Amino acid sequence: MATPGFNLPDVIDTVRKHLRLIIVISFLSAVSAAVFYMASPRKYEGKTEFLIRNPLFGDRSNLYNTDQKIFDYFADEDDVNRILLLAESDTVRKQVIRNMKLDYIYNLDGSTRKGQLTCERKYNKSLSVVRTEYKDVVLSFVDTDPQRAADVANEIVRVIDEVYAGYYKGTRKLMYQSIADKTREEDSAINALTDTLANLRNKYGIYDIISPARNNIMLSELKHNGNKDFGRGVEEIQNIESLKDQLVYDRAKNKTLMNQYTTGEKVDQMHVVTVVTPAKNPLDAKGMGGMLTVLVGGFLGLFFSIMFMSIYDHYLAVKKKN
Repeated sequence: MATPGFNLPDVIDTVRKHLRLIIVISFLSAVSAAVFYMASPRKYEGKTEFLIRNPLFGDRSNLYNTDQKIFDYFADEDDVNRILLLAESDTVRKQVIRNMKLDYIYNLDGSTRKGQLTCERKYNKSLSVVRTEYKDVVLSFVDTDPQRAADVANEIVRVIDEVYAGYYKGTRKLMYQSIADKTREEDSAINALTDTLANLRNKYGIYDIISPARNNIMLSELKHNGNKDFGRGVEEIQNIESLKDQLVYDRAKNKTLMNQYTTGEKVDQMHVVTVVTPAKNPLDAKGMGGMLTVLVGGFLGLFFSIMFMSIYDHYLAVKKKN
């Protein structure tokens, strides 16, 4: 008598011999899958897709570009990498959790470090950020509430844009502040020089424009006024006037720079992220549906029951032979 093996005829014989048991096991597996599906919470995925602008498009050298230089308005690989890093950063995570009150929604105590860590882990598991071949970014967030999944995904993108654009705006603000401080120093120096010039003109009786910085423009011919120190007065006034005129010129340039650096500083200006597809209520749960889950459970029960019974018959046959 041949020993039962694992070829197709032997498997068919095993199925015929234990058909009722195999059907019962398959049915119980399908029922277990249905119970598991009904008991487990549904998870929904909110997905959004966005493009990234070149953050330097808001720089004054590009905004006030008169040379018509070629400028790529799309972000390069480095900027995309920074966005991916920022999307999973602690800065964005904490702000999103706070804005969406996720610690409260997940029934966690956000005032304790343990509650914060638990909420952050849950957040990290639910978040997925992927860069595509077209340099756009697909961000998804999974939650048991479909609308919340979409809202959190959109909020993450908004916070990313706010933080990343805010970095460049903050840098320009620091530049603006430095120029503003220098302008205030120039204002003080100009006021001091103005007082000095007024005193010198009154002292020597010279009221003509005699500044070399103004190309010696004069309203009338400069004539000796009889003052014994007239020549010295002319020289002193020229020296002070030259310094003042240069400071006035520098201050005018700095004022122009200040106006340029304040361009695009409002919250609703110079966005770095452009949302192509905003996250919407997904309606359908993530993963397999109920019917497919039952079918997969029944199939697995059928497969493993046949395998088990085949091994069992083979073992009995070998034992009987020995």
